[in-house]
Amino acid sequence: MTAIVEAVIRNQRIGLRLQTPRLHAELLSRGINSVANSASAQSILKAVNHWQQTGYVIEDACVLALFQYAASASHSADASSSGAFGSDWITDAGRFPELIDHSVARRADRAFNEMSNPSPGVYPIVDRLDQLEMMLKAGAHILQLRIKSEQLTPEIRMQIREAISISRQYPSCQLFINDFWQVAIEEGAYGVHLGQEDLLIADLNAIQAAGLRLGVSSHAFWEVARALSIRPSYVACGPLFPTRAKAMPWIPQGIDNLFYWTRLIPHPVIGIGGVNSENLGAIRATGCGSASVIQAIVGADDPIQAFRSLQQQWNRTPVLREKLPALARPTLAA
Repeated sequence: MTAIVEAVIRNQRIGLRLQTPRLHAELLSRGINSVANSASAQSILKAVNHWQQTGYVIEDACVLALFQYAASASHSADASSSGAFGSDWITDAGRFPELIDHSVARRADRAFNEMSNPSPGVYPIVDRLDQLEMMLKAGAHILQLRIKSEQLTPEIRMQIREAISISRQYPSCQLFINDFWQVAIEEGAYGVHLGQEDLLIADLNAIQAAGLRLGVSSHAFWEVARALSIRPSYVACGPLFPTRAKAMPWIPQGIDNLFYWTRLIPHPVIGIGGVNSENLGAIRATGCGSASVIQAIVGADDPIQAFRSLQQQWNRTPVLREKLPALARPTLAA
């Protein structure tokens, strides 16, 4: 499929319409621009080409072109010239473009509820009830039940129901149910975690209306644009490092990208993918609110002790506040 990118103007907001194998949506610049015209459109399209030449896939290039355009409009600078007015714009979420999917189910009318504890630390992900109970007893402040299945079976429904029931005995823990948002609503879960594909088919308005928190995964600029347009409870960014949890096409983001996302995204940021005791300190130093862990906990001889050791490491690691972030590098081969 050939990628199609066209400039659009919607209610004095200039943007881009994209149709690619990965994205069918419109990206709109933030704020009203009374001088949005064909010259502005050509400047943005030129900027798209610039960002592609620096290694970003076309979806990310479009986000960056509009992001920079919104900043340049307030600085009277040329959006096609990288760095013409400094780099402060790269962490200004107020200028990050809005993404409107053409095929989304029902979008939430309002922002999702905030997390009770936005900086919970180590975030275990489990797929069994015995593991879930261990993490609750160990003192986890956030937890995810992720049972990977294409179908919702009676057994899975029962496991989710029981997990939510057990978690109510531990009010300080924020339990998120992965994928199965309908059951999460029915059983009164604290929250639900959805991947990018699930965001296109889930009834986000129903999730929001039920009072559930929403966590979303992200891997690239255009996925962050979708996440910010939804206004979730947290945004998970990754994979940070190579992981065995699932096969993915993404280039591991590393610590520098995570540092950037924590400075851009106005919601709690969670680092995901390949997290263990060797890199947890560097993850914590970025200032993100949490780091999800699978194998380093559930694969340990003593999962409870493994969790507590990681949480102690998290708690004693200071946040690095002085460093200025660099723009997140590409996470998908162009």
